[in-house]
This record gives sequence, C-alpha cells and structure tokens, in this order.
Amino acid sequence: MRCIRCGHRRGGRRFMRFLHVIEGPDSKAAFALPDLEPQLIGRSTEALPITDPSVSRRHAEMTPDGKNWFIRDLESTNGTLVNDEAIEGRTLLQPGDRIKCGSSVFLFDRTPDDRIPIHTMEIDPTGIRIIHRHGDDDTDHGRGRQRDQLRHVIAGTELAMSDSDQREYLEACLDLILAATGGRSAVVIVNATSGSKADLMLARHADSASLAPIDLNRTLAEVVRQEGTSIVAESPSTSNASNQRCVGAPLRSREQTRGVVVVSLDETSAQTNQLDLELLHVLAGQAGMALEQRLLVNQVLVNSRLAAMGETVAAISHGIKNILQGLRGGTDAVAMALQRDDLEMAGRGWNVLARNLDRIQSLTMNMLGFVRNRAFDIERVNLAELTTEAKELLVAQTSRADVQLEIELPEDLPPVPLDASAMLQALLNLLSNAIDASTAGGVVTLRASYDFEKDLFFIDIEDSGGGIDPQVRERLFEPFVTSKGQRGTGLGLVVSRRILEQHDGALECHESNASGTVMRMTLPGNPTERDPADTDSPDPLDGELGVEFGEPEH
Repeated sequence: MRCIRCGHRRGGRRFMRFLHVIEGPDSKAAFALPDLEPQLIGRSTEALPITDPSVSRRHAEMTPDGKNWFIRDLESTNGTLVNDEAIEGRTLLQPGDRIKCGSSVFLFDRTPDDRIPIHTMEIDPTGIRIIHRHGDDDTDHGRGRQRDQLRHVIAGTELAMSDSDQREYLEACLDLILAATGGRSAVVIVNATSGSKADLMLARHADSASLAPIDLNRTLAEVVRQEGTSIVAESPSTSNASNQRCVGAPLRSREQTRGVVVVSLDETSAQTNQLDLELLHVLAGQAGMALEQRLLVNQVLVNSRLAAMGETVAAISHGIKNILQGLRGGTDAVAMALQRDDLEMAGRGWNVLARNLDRIQSLTMNMLGFVRNRAFDIERVNLAELTTEAKELLVAQTSRADVQLEIELPEDLPPVPLDASAMLQALLNLLSNAIDASTAGGVVTLRASYDFEKDLFFIDIEDSGGGIDPQVRERLFEPFVTSKGQRGTGLGLVVSRRILEQHDGALECHESNASGTVMRMTLPGNPTERDPADTDSPDPLDGELGVEFGEPEH
C-alpha cells in the first residue's frame, strides 16, 4: 500500500488560501493569500500582479479576520461580483466562491495540493468479490426511487452544461454522485492508465468537513477502466476489519474511457441494487462527456490563438517587408550617389533610409505595446514639456509632409497624472497619424483642457485631412485595421487606446468641424487614491514579466 499526499494537515494547522484566475487575460495564474496579510485586487503597483485592463487600479480589497476572509469593493468602475451577485460592503468569502472583477474571474480556494489524502491499494484480483455488473438483472424498480434518480440525472445534465473549469466541475460532480448513491466517500481518477500516473485525482467525503484519508481500491479502478463498465465489489479495508463495498464506474465519451470514479459505500446502507448501479453509470457517463466537451473547448481556444498569431505574423511581416524594401531602395540610392559623387542624390537616399528607420522603430514600439502590459508609474507631469518633446521628435516627419504642428495649451493647465514614457508613445502614434492624414500645407493642432467639475483632462489632436471612411471608422480600434494602406500596420491606435485605458482613461474618434478628424484622449484628474488601509502585495508566485516603453529615437 502506498500513500499519495494531497495536502492533509495534522495538528490543527490551517490551510493557506489561494486565489486562482480561471477566466481573463491572466487565466491559470494563482496567488497565495498569506495569513494576516490583506491583499489588493487591481492594477496598481501594490496590488496582485494582474494585467486585465478592465480591472480598476484599486478594484477590491481582501482582508483576513481570524479563520475567515472578507472582500469589499473599492468603488471600482465595473464593481465586484461574488458568485454573480454585486457586493455592497464587507462580504464573507467561502471556499469555492467565484469573484469577478472586470473581465477576470477568480476562484477563492485552497492550494490545489490541499486535498484529502488517498491511500491506494494494489489487491490481488482474486481478493475482489464482484457483486453486480452493469446490466445484471435486478427487480427493485420502485417509482419513488426512480423519481429521485431522474432528479439526480437532471442535476448532472445541468452541471455538465455549466461553464466551470475541470477541477471545479469534478468536485461538484463528486458531491452529486455521493448524494445520489448515499456513498461515504468518492475518488475520481482522470486519464488513469495501467502502470502510469493519473493526470488528476480528486477525493470528496460525504461529510464535507472531514479530511480523513480515503482508501482507494486501485485494482477495482483498473478493472473498471479495462472493461469500460460499472462494477460493485467488496475488498479488504485498511481502516477496519470488515470488507469495504465500493462501486466503480467509467467516465466514457465517444467509446473512450477518460477516467474512473470509485465510490465507497456506507456499511449501514442498503444493498446496492441495479438502479443504483445504472444511476452511477449514467452520472459517470455525463462526466465523461463533460470532460470531452471541456477538452474540445480548450482545443478550440488554442486553435483560435494560433490563428490570431498567424494573422499577427502575416500583418507584421507585410509591414516589415515594405520597410525592408524602402531600406534597400535608400541604400542603393546612397551607394549610387557615392559612386557618382552626387551629394544631392545621397541626400535623397538618406531621407528614404531615415523614414524607414522611423517606421521600423515605430512598428517595434507598437508591437511591444501590443503584446505586453506593464504596471505604469503614475506621476504628475507637465503636459507642456511632454508635448514639446513629442513635437521635437516629429520635426523630420512634419518637414517631409509639409505640415505644421501647433500646440495650444492653457497657461493654468494643472499637471496631469500619467506615465510619461507610455503617454509619449501614445502622443507620437496619434500625432504621426494626424500628420500622415493631413494634406501638404495643412496644420495639425493639439489642444488640451481641464474640466474642474468632472475632474477630467481632455487632449484633442485634430488633423486637416479628408476624414476617415465610415467603414474604416467602425473598425478603427481593431488590430491591423488601417487607413494608410501599405504604410500602416494597424497597431498604433490599438496600443494608444490600451495605454489610455490603463490610465483609467479613454480614446475616441470624432469628426472635426472642418473636414478632418479629432482624436480625443480623456484622462482622470485624480486617479484612485490609496487609503491608509492599503497594503503592498506579496511577490507573485512565478514572477512578473514587463516591458519598459523606450523613447523613440529620430
């Protein structure tokens, strides 16, 4: 007999709680919740390191109180939901509760290793006395019992159609099986094969408070897996002198056995009849189909991500190819000019090189902004200095396009809370687009204002072009959608909008009073402030990767 440890605690030690991300950009991440350390959910530097832009900077706070954990919403934009219900005030959390913040869903639970111990026993098959096989004759068909079984089958169907993840579903399925069979405990083994380690083993007691070890008859599980049918059997028990009666059923789907569930019956329960065996067989079959469905969903997600990756590579490769062609043309012109000692031709070739170097730098910065998120360093910044720096970096582009760039800022404009390097990238993207859209001899105007009542900053960038086609406008903020043809990659506006949203702001497109377009940036004047109860978060389990936005070089 060998013992598989699943986190059983002795001596009254407490379980450490974990916060598992089961939906959202950080799916499959997990954060430890140490005792006596309040935790902040959000995107600020002191919060748990999540990257969901729909989560507020300070979204919700989790605080321990003795053996319990509580959560409260911090007046977030989208609110905080526990089990799909919006919370108001301090709310007690229970293991298994689902917490939704923005588009992210967290599961409040123990560490995946804090599970009930399972003792597996290798028993000589001759020591198992088989009592029933699925399909054996039985005469007990009481109508009341049939109604109860139908109710359990309906509950199993509803559970199989839920959107829970695999572990959460299997735990709920074990609870249902124990209620349906009157069993004392149950163990499910997923993808178990003879002589190999199971992919997943979960155990449940009918008494949810019990953490006593469970005896698993591994031989019975193997017989059920090989025969693909449900079996009732008796075998020796390690906990007492009497034999233990167990029921095993396969988790089957499309003629494949994806796992086995073994239920230990109460010694005082009535004799297991054919209907009980059929019920377990049906519930286990539903579980097999549910596991198959979740596997297929995961495969679809992987395939869709690969397809999106292919689209990304194709679009970026096309942009890089055009840039390389420009670089090749510029170098050929410079080489020819050097041979002919023609400085005028060399100057034209150099301008081609400079333009394409600017394009590849812009593409690289936007690619980084598109695929990576980082925690911003928000500080009060003088907008006049930031916009002046952006204007200086765009001197060459405005000169080539014969476009004038004007900046109109009120003298009493207060400092703006923002991340300077990230906002500089957004400004360069939007101003560059406006310059490209404007006709020769035109003007691009940057205006800023502050609404004291709403406590909002507005930054408008207006071009003097012919406007944006309505069909393009509808998809303007989608990746790889551009109105520049081969000169654009369709990432600049996507990255700029993401930067604004990570500042709790917004980026919108409007028509100007003339024929051009106005891109409006909105920024909060007073981002969510810390209160004295704030605490710094612990280090993430696996570390956090981030990308620092560098300043473009022209």
